[in-house]
Order: sequence, then structure tokens, then C-alpha cells
Amino acid sequence: MADWRDSVPGEPDRPGDAGGGWSPAEQALLERRIILISGSLDVARASHLAACLINLEISSGDPVEMRVNAESDSLDAAFGLMDTIDNLGVPVHATVAGLAGGTVVGVVCVCRRRRIGAMGRMHLREPQADFFGGASELSRRAADLQSRVEAYARRLAEATGRPFEHIEADMRSGRHFDAEGALAYGLVDEILGRPGPPPST
Repeated sequence: MADWRDSVPGEPDRPGDAGGGWSPAEQALLERRIILISGSLDVARASHLAACLINLEISSGDPVEMRVNAESDSLDAAFGLMDTIDNLGVPVHATVAGLAGGTVVGVVCVCRRRRIGAMGRMHLREPQADFFGGASELSRRAADLQSRVEAYARRLAEATGRPFEHIEADMRSGRHFDAEGALAYGLVDEILGRPGPPPST
């Protein structure tokens, strides 16, 4: 599996570094090994988050917590963070505080421990992309996108234990999950406030 560290531009920002583009509140959370993923996740934001994950790995072997309330249709952003988490030498625990939508679901699913708030929601949907160019170029890009969507669906199937065909069909239909549904489907393994598996270290 490719290691996305090779494609992260520049040096990882130090947690709490005012030049890293983080608000004071986010900097304080980084000092506690907590990363926020909020709003719309694009490639630039994913690259920044990946750099911070790598820096946190360097600084300590303790787990990192991601608090998620975000969505995305970008496979590049999702694969970047998913590959970084897979290759990281420390466990990453995800907590869905509000919504995890689109390819952000994949980011949550590859984490060592996956939790969701009682009012949390997850939206499984097929990634989209806009293509421009001639007929042959459009055909090539569409085929490439389909191949990458299938690779993404297979990673979700592996993480959840669901058949690939079920994941693929639910992505096409844009299936929504509340906390109970996400737990039953295998997208998370714990609902906050309820007994769950012991923490991974």
C-alpha cells in the first residue's frame, strides 16, 4: 500500500505552531493529541491533517483522537488520510460528533477505534467528480473513477465486514445511518455513553 507521507508537502506543522493555520482552540487540542475534522474536507485540508498526524506520531507513541463533523466527495482527500492512518505507527481513534458524510466515512472506518455520539449521523454515498475534455478523455477518466470508487468500497467492506456488493449498492443509493444504524452496519464499534470494547493502545 502506498505511503502518503511521500506526497505530503513541506514539513509537518508542530502542534500549537501559530504558523500552522490552526485556531488557538485547535492548537490547544493538538497539544492533547486531538485533531478536528470539520466542514468540507478537501485535498489541501487532508494534506494538512496528514502532516499533523505524522508529527504527532513523531512526538509520542500515544493514541491520537480525531473528532469528526465533516463530509467530502473527494477520493484523493479520503485516500490520503486513510493511507496515512494505515501507515501510522500510533493508533488513531475516531469520534463522530455530528456528521460523517461521503468519503469521510472511509476515514473513520480505518481508525483503530470508532465511536459515534448518540445524535451522530453517517451518510454513505458514491463519490462524484466533474470531467471535461473529448469523448476518449471522458471515457478514460470515467473508467479511472469507477476503478477508484471500487477500491474505496472494498476498503469499507474490509473495515465493516460487509460484502462488497452491499457496500457498493448502499453507496449508490446514498444510505443514511443514525448512531444505532451505524453501529449495526459496522461503520462504528461504539456509541458514546454506552459500554463498548476496551480502548486499543
